[in-house]
Amino acid sequence: MEEDVKSAYETLGLPEEAAKEEVEKRYFILIRRARASQQREGGDPAEHETVDIDEVNRAYRLILDMEERKLSEAYNEKVYGKYRKMAGSAQKVDHFFSYYKFHLLGAIAVIALIIYGINAYIDHKHKQEELAKLPPANLEITFFGNYLSNDTFNPDLKPVEDKIVSQFPDWKRVIAHLTYVPAQIQTEQDTAFIQKSILDLITNKSDVYVLDKANFAKLAAQGALKPLGSGDTAALQPYAADKGLKATTEDDPAEKVYGIDITGSPLIKELQVRGTEYIAGIRADSTRTASAVQFIERYASAK
Repeated sequence: MEEDVKSAYETLGLPEEAAKEEVEKRYFILIRRARASQQREGGDPAEHETVDIDEVNRAYRLILDMEERKLSEAYNEKVYGKYRKMAGSAQKVDHFFSYYKFHLLGAIAVIALIIYGINAYIDHKHKQEELAKLPPANLEITFFGNYLSNDTFNPDLKPVEDKIVSQFPDWKRVIAHLTYVPAQIQTEQDTAFIQKSILDLITNKSDVYVLDKANFAKLAAQGALKPLGSGDTAALQPYAADKGLKATTEDDPAEKVYGIDITGSPLIKELQVRGTEYIAGIRADSTRTASAVQFIERYASAK
C-alpha cells in the first residue's frame, strides 16, 4: 500500500510530504495540460503521452483516499479511543440514533401508553371482578362539605362503611364517599377542590348526602334533593317538623323540608368524619329511598 502511494506521488511529480492543496493544484495542472495537448491540431503524438490522464486520475484518487483514511483514523482515535477498531459500527449506531431519535422517542411513548392502558384495563377488570363478589350495596352515602376524615381530604372510608353497616344489622354493604368543599375560596387549591366537588356530584350517584348548611342550601336550591316528610319519605315527617331545614327551588317556590339536622346524633360521632354541621338529605333521583329514609330516621332518633 505504501509503495502504491509513493508511486502515486511520483506520477503527479510531487514529494510524499506534499500538502493536500499542492496535490489538488498539481492534479488540475496536469489534467489541463493533457487535454490541451490532445486538442491541439497537428500536435506531436508523442507529446500526448507525456501525461496519461487515467494514471493521473488513479494517483489523485489514491492520495485522496489515503488522506481521508488518516482523517477518519484521527477522528476515531479522538472520539472512540481504545474502541477505535469498532468505530465503523459505532458510527452507524450513532447515525441511527441521531437520525431516528425522535422516531424512537415517539415509539417509546406509544409503547408506554399501550402498557399503561393495558395495566389500567387489567386493574379495572380486576376491580370489577372483586366488586362482583361483594353483596349489593344497601346504601351509598356522600359527606359533601367542609369535612375531613383522619385529617385528610381523600381518606380511606372503609372504616366508615364498616361502622355504618354495624349500626344496621340487616345491611350487608355500604358505599361511602367524602368530598371536601372549602368554606371559603382563598387559594388555587381551594378552587381545585370546588371543581372536583362539581365532578363528584355528577359521578357519585349517592342516595344520602350529609351536608354542612352552606352546601345544603346550594344543593336544595338546585333541586338536587328530595322533599322529606311525605310520599315515600313520610316516615321522616316527625323529624321534618322538629329538625327539618326548609328551602325553595327554581321549579318550586313553595318552602319544603329537604334536610334533617343530625348534628347531635351519637351515631354520626361514631363515624369520626370531622365537621361542625351534619344535615342529611336524599338525592332527588335515589334508587334506594327506603334505605335512605331508614338511615336518616335512625340517626335523627338516636340519643
